[in-house]
Amino acid sequence: MTADRRADRHRGPRELTQWLDELVPSLTTRWVEEIRQRGQVEGNGLAAVVEGFAALLVRLLPQMLGPHREQMEPLWIRTAQLFGAVAAKRGLAAGEAIEELQLLRELVIRDLYRSPPAGGTVRLSLREILRMNRALDRAVTHGSVGHTDALFFEFFEGEGATSLLRGSDVAEEAWEQLGQIDTELQEILEHAAGLREARRS
Repeated sequence: MTADRRADRHRGPRELTQWLDELVPSLTTRWVEEIRQRGQVEGNGLAAVVEGFAALLVRLLPQMLGPHREQMEPLWIRTAQLFGAVAAKRGLAAGEAIEELQLLRELVIRDLYRSPPAGGTVRLSLREILRMNRALDRAVTHGSVGHTDALFFEFFEGEGATSLLRGSDVAEEAWEQLGQIDTELQEILEHAAGLREARRS
């Protein structure tokens, strides 16, 4: 294998992660807009929480492809489960909650075709594309788990069942948990940055 081909193998994953990082603001905005167009967040007091979920999940997605993905995966799963639990509190059926998460996959796929990483000059690794797809699959799966959890708790509250959302103020509790996850995300990123600096010096 030539040096150029070896470099391409390493550059492809980095390019995909960087591309997703750069997409975070626009992808978040477009995902929220797609959800709003379905009329499922207005008038229920949880519209801002839905935006918070979108911002955190989109920020986490590039990290699920990076070198710290094993540390990020628990945060990804917790956020997706919480998303599903809040979706149930918003009155969504399980299928509707899943559809909202699938919208994120659709937006990413559209962008991959319309504006690929590095203008399409870098060959994307099938392994990285599959890894991204598996991360989105896990979000859908655990979103469904969170939705089921919330419904189960409603029926069996007081019989030893526990829920992701235990308080009466769903929005406040969701924000609190999202804040905790965001703090953990920042700590992982700061620790990783510190290690990189230590290696350079």
